[in-house]
Amino acid sequence: MKNSYYSFILAAAGFVILAGAAILRFSGLVPLYLTLLTIVAAAIIFTDAYFVFAGNHIAKIAGIPLGIIAMIVSSNPAHFLALERFGSTLALSGADITMVLGFYLLPAVYIISYAMENISSKIRTGH
Repeated sequence: MKNSYYSFILAAAGFVILAGAAILRFSGLVPLYLTLLTIVAAAIIFTDAYFVFAGNHIAKIAGIPLGIIAMIVSSNPAHFLALERFGSTLALSGADITMVLGFYLLPAVYIISYAMENISSKIRTGH
């Protein structure tokens, strides 16, 4: 798969988690420091997306631990409680949707795509 595909997944995840952070902040559901940490995380993701797009193989590999970290960080009691409250308010439901997309679905797509690309490459080359 092309680097632009991986870069798009990373950038999409960055935008989705920023949208979630904005929803949570403007709804008064999280403190400012968590919003700032999310902005820093998105900046790291956008930086990685840029380097992946530019063809940097190390940046492409770095997307895997970033995805794993995203899944681990969002697997905590506060996030699970928020998911249990899905549908209770529009803001919380929107934040839940962005959490699932940005912290689970898009990172999983990235990791699975990368793994499948490498497996099929090894099959083609016989290694």
